[in-house]
Amino acid sequence: MRLISALALSLLAAVPVSLMGAGGVGCGSGGGSEFGNQNPGDDDGGGLGDGPVFNGDGNGEAAKPCTGLCLKQVQCAGGKKTTISGTVWDPGGNVKLYNVVVYVPNAPVAAITNGATCDKCGSSLSGDPLVATLTDANGHFSLENVPVTDNMPVVIQVGKWRRQIVVPHVASCTDTPLPDKNMTRLPKNAAEGDIPLIALTTGGADTLECLLGKNKIGLDDSVFSAAGGPGRVHLYAGSDDKNGSAVTTKFNGATAGGANFASATPLWSDINNLKKYDIVLLSCEGDQNTQTKPPPALDAMKAYTGSGGRVFASHWHNYWFIDRFKATGTWNDRTPNPTNPSTGTIDVSFPKGVALRDWLVNNPTAPTPSPAGKVNITEPRHNLDAVTAGTAQQWITIPDSPTAVEYMSFNTPLAVPADQQCGRMVYSDLHVASSDTHGPDYPDGCTSMGLSEQEKVLEFMLFDLSACISNDSVAPPPPVK
Repeated sequence: MRLISALALSLLAAVPVSLMGAGGVGCGSGGGSEFGNQNPGDDDGGGLGDGPVFNGDGNGEAAKPCTGLCLKQVQCAGGKKTTISGTVWDPGGNVKLYNVVVYVPNAPVAAITNGATCDKCGSSLSGDPLVATLTDANGHFSLENVPVTDNMPVVIQVGKWRRQIVVPHVASCTDTPLPDKNMTRLPKNAAEGDIPLIALTTGGADTLECLLGKNKIGLDDSVFSAAGGPGRVHLYAGSDDKNGSAVTTKFNGATAGGANFASATPLWSDINNLKKYDIVLLSCEGDQNTQTKPPPALDAMKAYTGSGGRVFASHWHNYWFIDRFKATGTWNDRTPNPTNPSTGTIDVSFPKGVALRDWLVNNPTAPTPSPAGKVNITEPRHNLDAVTAGTAQQWITIPDSPTAVEYMSFNTPLAVPADQQCGRMVYSDLHVASSDTHGPDYPDGCTSMGLSEQEKVLEFMLFDLSACISNDSVAPPPPVK
């Protein structure tokens, strides 16, 4: 359901204010609640008694009154804990997701604002989180010290993807598992929850629009529309190889009314058009097509990412990088390309690289998954020799002469300290490897089912692009301080 039920929210308003305070996340983060239940065996969590008063976080921060669901937390005997656990899945319920926030709100959850915003980790969660955690590289979470109550609200969120659910009953001092993936997956349509507002441009050499659809990541057809339409993914017509002509220019008659796609050039040539969107996805056009990307467009894209925008660019969209973001690496237009297919190596020198390696092992691709740390890549390209250390992060490389970087990312603006960066760009020097085609009206060309190994990596990168901005050189920080 998109909104937490009125019954669950009524719990937040009906409980009287306690005279005792709390620190950390809400009232009971970390090693257990400071509000001891006089009878921990009671499933209703009642009876606070005279439990100890917590006087802030030890760093001079004032204590927060314990109200709402905070009063339903209990202190368990014998090292036991009150937890809920489960696995977070992508919208299609096929792939487990890493680095997704799961939390219990202690106040109504606010609406999400569309468009480029500066969402840094620890500042983008609403609803006064009481307890929170992150999913691991297996998509698993265990949320500790949750309230003991019926109809407990839970939020599942990564960036502006958000699902709000209600757990029917939480028993004290034990684990309540949530095994139903339809309960713990991200929303596949607007009725189920929040989906970022995405601008996606088509191209003559890639089909990112198919990757997001119901056959792969799992978004319903209703999520897609033309610019200005009701969908959450707006499709724009990019260009086809060196001709610069538009491709995949309209929906079929049964989808979005058969509407035509607007041209991509006005989208990326105006900062005000770009800033309407949370994320911009750019399918490879088969060539740089510089005539469709004039200097005002280069300036607008740089300004968009600097103000909090997120951009995923495929292959020949390297043009955006070699001009306004040239300092991120050693760029070229090398030929020939690496051997097809090739085996890519995941860079495990940084925490998210380790997570990507483990995540692929936990989401194996039939019939023969690659060994841990390796990725089978169809039609790899070589346009990036190396990234600039301290500025950008490489994710996957192929031994070539010199090495070919297949995935890289960096936060923006470039010329500011890491704690002031708001946006993010990801470059992929490979395509969506499938039999999908860009010629037919959308979604008629999206015929392949399931995700290849390199498509799974692309999905990992897309949700990482969606997440709150943090420094890639360290592990993702706790959801809230």
